[in-house]
Amino acid sequence: MDRLFRQIGETELHGSQATLNFLQARLREEQSSGLIEALVNAGRQIVLVFANGAQVGAYLREDGLTRPFHLDELSALWGGAPFPLRLVPLPDKAGRAAWLALESRRQAPLEVRGGEAWVEALKRWNAEKFDGVVEVASEACQGFALIRNGGLIASESAVFDGERFSSSLAEKIGGGWKATPYTPNPLTKSCQALILRLGAVRWVNGLLERFQGIAGTKFLQVVDKEIRMLIQPWKWRILLNDAAISDEHFFAGPEAAAQAYRTIFMGLGAHAGFVIGNTLTQRILAEAFEELEQAERAALESKRLVPAAFSD
Repeated sequence: MDRLFRQIGETELHGSQATLNFLQARLREEQSSGLIEALVNAGRQIVLVFANGAQVGAYLREDGLTRPFHLDELSALWGGAPFPLRLVPLPDKAGRAAWLALESRRQAPLEVRGGEAWVEALKRWNAEKFDGVVEVASEACQGFALIRNGGLIASESAVFDGERFSSSLAEKIGGGWKATPYTPNPLTKSCQALILRLGAVRWVNGLLERFQGIAGTKFLQVVDKEIRMLIQPWKWRILLNDAAISDEHFFAGPEAAAQAYRTIFMGLGAHAGFVIGNTLTQRILAEAFEELEQAERAALESKRLVPAAFSD
């Protein structure tokens, strides 16, 4: 059975329920992101996913299928005998991509033999306007690539090459690779958090571009400082560079992501209103919002992240 990031972490060969509880407590205490994998037998895995110390899901992988799993079911599966356990620490981007794949529907894998074959696969997904996440794996490497509307989103992709994580897959694809597409379920928290984050990032970047054109670079420098001050107590991994933000944080769900971006939009709207006036700020908020994809607008609206909420 395929294992997630099998090149990372160590296996405890005599795992027990107590060991599993210890590993969960460790991730919570350290506020770390990653996976705990219980290898119940040759055909069954249990995978727990943690986002900065918060457990966001538990899943049973069996016969090529994955379903949500309640840990109360564990004793019935393993019968008290020791089983191998793995703790897999992950950077946030890799953790949230793995979470999305675990909550998505698996499709037939493809054999990818070299960079040209990977390019051809990307062209096919582009023609199909595929939306989903693709697991890419070889003996030495493993990771996930996000595809939206047929296009590869490097900022949401992460691959481990045996030494470190990177967002660039093309240079790592060699012979003997397998690419497994997954189609997300829009009702899952992993998918909802993804769409909300993508929409929020696109909205912020649209605002920053417009504000820079009106108020200049000095305005962005002040905004950069304000955003850093707002997010510092929360330790959100959201960065502002060159008039654009990037989000590398693994939020525990759409509600947690909405809290972060509500804070950012309130600070951005208040400062813009002070500099260029509330009327112009409201118009810019609305214009940038309307440029988002329908699914992104709906995700933001569901959490009351709308233009009217961020200007007086």
